[in-house]
Amino acid sequence: METLGPYHSLLAPPFMLALAYLLSMLIPESWRPRYLLAPLAEALVQKTNRSQRAPEQRRLAGGLALSLLLLPALLLTYLLTGLTAYPLPFELALLAWLMPGPALARDTDTLFSRLIAGQKAQARGALVHWTIRDTQSLSELGLVKAGIEVQLHQARMQRFSLMFWYALGGPLAASLSWLANELARFWHPDRPEMHSFGHWPSRLSEGLMMPVNGLLGLTLSLYGNPMAPWRASHQLTGDWFSRSQQWPQLCLACSLQRQLGGPWQLQGQRHLRPRLGPPTPPEPEDLLRTRRLLSYATWLWLALLFLVGATLALVWHHLI
Repeated sequence: METLGPYHSLLAPPFMLALAYLLSMLIPESWRPRYLLAPLAEALVQKTNRSQRAPEQRRLAGGLALSLLLLPALLLTYLLTGLTAYPLPFELALLAWLMPGPALARDTDTLFSRLIAGQKAQARGALVHWTIRDTQSLSELGLVKAGIEVQLHQARMQRFSLMFWYALGGPLAASLSWLANELARFWHPDRPEMHSFGHWPSRLSEGLMMPVNGLLGLTLSLYGNPMAPWRASHQLTGDWFSRSQQWPQLCLACSLQRQLGGPWQLQGQRHLRPRLGPPTPPEPEDLLRTRRLLSYATWLWLALLFLVGATLALVWHHLI
């Protein structure tokens, strides 16, 4: 990588990300950092999230808990990648460790095969580890929708956000986006006990994801009619953060030509969400189509990162 000379910062990121994406497939699922972060996040909740406190106090507690996890992790990342003589191996290992592996793809195959076999009860178990929503009462259609949305959510929050922020701000920005997204999932404000406590992690995650959501939605719209999501944009609801989160799902729904979204349950409570895309319901085969589209989008992002970096390097070379 150092042979790239003065254009290293422009040309190295796509190579690092592509290699990390391939290496991430070799890391056992039990070694993923989310399994290390989960008990720490839960312990902080037990220590600081008191139900008898006022909402403002619980919101402040959530912000402090967020800082207690973010600051040491970002400091360690800086020490390993910013002060070492050879930071690239550490950056590569970090990216491969943070990126999602093949476990969800295997569970998606299991979900697909059990839905085809009519084993709805067994199919529900394939999603338990990947979604925070209740799956016990989901119909076959609900399971298909949930399987598609889980794939999009994981790719959006753990892969595309990592790629975007690493290319823009290096390993520190990538680590910040990953941690914010994971903590927003653990402390999701739609959970009754997390409504105030999870406010700041959720807002930080939503803010970091806005440019990622916009670009990912545009990428996914290329596999169908690129104008269809714009014509259906009236289906988006809520504030700017909510619309940003719904945008990639709308673009995926239009490319699949299937309807996604709709109400869902979390801890027994019903949450209204808009129905996005055309009225045609998804089918089990759309689970596999979604995985292919997200894989195509990943390699398209890597190719575009290389082209943008090469173009900027060429322009800079001619200017100097």
